[in-house]
Amino acid sequence: MQDLLKRIIKMDEQARKIEQQAKDEKIKSEAEVEQLKEQIYNDYIVRAKDRVEKNIAVDRENAEKRYAQAKQHQQDMKQEMNRLYEQNKDSWVDEIVKRALA
Repeated sequence: MQDLLKRIIKMDEQARKIEQQAKDEKIKSEAEVEQLKEQIYNDYIVRAKDRVEKNIAVDRENAEKRYAQAKQHQQDMKQEMNRLYEQNKDSWVDEIVKRALA
């Protein structure tokens, strides 16, 4: 009977030891999962920031091109208006005076 009691106590101790090892392993695994999750998140953030910086550079370049095109178009239109003015100023003044007096 004494032997049986000792075996039961020993088996209980082993079961508690196995249970504690399982709990420790679970805690360790949860910490590893949390660390991996943090690493994945940080990698994602770094890639996202790189992508945003590249997009900003491309958008800035496109905006500068559109601005240069608009500025050139404006200068071309200004030159065309000045050319038309120089070409037609006398006839326009005559026409305005003629209409004003009529």
